[in-house]
Amino acid sequence: MSYSIAYDPKSIYEGHTKNLDQFTGQDSDIVVLCHDDIEIISHVEAFKKYLYLSVLPNTGFVGVAGSTRFDKEIGGAWWAARQSRETRGFVFQGKTLEDATPNYFGPAGQVVALDGCFLAIQYKKLKDIGISKPESLSSDWDFYDIHLTIKSHYLGYNNYAVPIMIKHESPGIMREEWYRSRDEFLSNQYFHKILPIKLNYDRTNGIPRYV
Repeated sequence: MSYSIAYDPKSIYEGHTKNLDQFTGQDSDIVVLCHDDIEIISHVEAFKKYLYLSVLPNTGFVGVAGSTRFDKEIGGAWWAARQSRETRGFVFQGKTLEDATPNYFGPAGQVVALDGCFLAIQYKKLKDIGISKPESLSSDWDFYDIHLTIKSHYLGYNNYAVPIMIKHESPGIMREEWYRSRDEFLSNQYFHKILPIKLNYDRTNGIPRYV
């Protein structure tokens, strides 16, 4: 297992791409794309157990929080689906574990969209989905996670929110660029034709018995 950090990249896409340019593993290896303000607090064996869900043929992204629904009615914000009990996952939020607040979204299971603070996927599947910035998004830092995970779902992969425990320092405050990216994404011709996306919540609870 190895890791690299891209300091001062011009965009999230550039940061991830620079890191992947240094990747010397195999197509079957698991790649984790994550923010630099997270701390993995799961026991190493539990971490690996859920991470290895990525190797199943139909699995796309594995993350820690997301939604079984994505449409204009929730304002392009996956977490807004929590009001209708269609979200999954769990994250501690705060600068330290002592002041972190538990943020529960729902039980583990399949989702269509995942938060970008932690995303794991097999390298060959990431190459299939692509990591480059879509022309439809003007922001270099926003909505990349929605773009990647919904594209993964559209290509036939199953995304999952799993109980990997992390602490995320960011409180998740939306910037002006996020709202602009939200509008650009929802009006994009490619995604507009496949929205709304919604899974049957009760039938997608849990994760494959492989793990």
